[in-house]
Amino acid sequence: MDFKWLDDFMSLRELGNFGAAAKARHVTQSAFSRRIQALELWVGTPLFDRTSYPITLTETGEKFVPYVENLLEQIKVTKEDFAQVSLKTDHTVRIVSLHSFAVNLLPALFRQGSEHFHDLNLAINPSVQGIDNHFQALLDGSSDILFAYNTQGMRPSFLIEDKVEKLLVCQEEIIPVVCPALLEQHAADQAYPYLAYSEHTFLHNVVAPLIEKNQCPLNQVFETTLTESLIKMAVNGYGVAWAPRHAIESELAQGQLVRAFPEMPELLITLDIVCYRAKEASRTSVHQFWQGLSQVVESKPSA
Repeated sequence: MDFKWLDDFMSLRELGNFGAAAKARHVTQSAFSRRIQALELWVGTPLFDRTSYPITLTETGEKFVPYVENLLEQIKVTKEDFAQVSLKTDHTVRIVSLHSFAVNLLPALFRQGSEHFHDLNLAINPSVQGIDNHFQALLDGSSDILFAYNTQGMRPSFLIEDKVEKLLVCQEEIIPVVCPALLEQHAADQAYPYLAYSEHTFLHNVVAPLIEKNQCPLNQVFETTLTESLIKMAVNGYGVAWAPRHAIESELAQGQLVRAFPEMPELLITLDIVCYRAKEASRTSVHQFWQGLSQVVESKPSA
């Protein structure tokens, strides 16, 4: 169970309306509804009577209230106790990012900004699963920084966009690549083997429509959630893959990978990479990181 569901439960109990409760919890109504349903599935019975207006608790929901209140109070006290111990002298900046950012992009940024970051403890969580949850974590202070692509599906909802601050970090190219050996032996009348991102990943939602729109001659033979896995498969000659430039600089420089379909520039994808923090973030370490990253970005030569 996600403890956020308990706050969702209390919000809907108080407001009696999914739209109002979702707004109060800074998420979209559809996401909020899914979270209430997940809580009810975890409890094993409906907690709200949706046939009434405003929405009311079921008999089981009424019995559930004191348990939720007790749990939320215990969570609050525990969090406050440990926060007081750790954050007074803590120089940690808690960062959430895509896995490929954590492996390739962020180390380069940290190196460029080493004079600003040298006394910070940069704690990276390389996972963006459920972007709404990560934005909520910024707002409730359980994480400090979020790196993401600035595109549909990874932006904050309109309910919270005025509560977060955004910094453009750089532009990124997503490039179709293939190993030279496969390119040389490929027959002109055959489809290329295709190395795909799994359906529930962000980059699948970016690349798949482009492939379909341009009717690329591809035959899917592999899929994964990890960019690094696709790159390894492409280097070893298993097929064509779309990969972020920051993740394949070395392979391109060494000639292990080359551009696939160079005659089709429309298959090159350009995306902005942005960084978010909560506008109300008050920790000194987070402010230091943000200022340092801003100076790193400003010092980069224009494209």
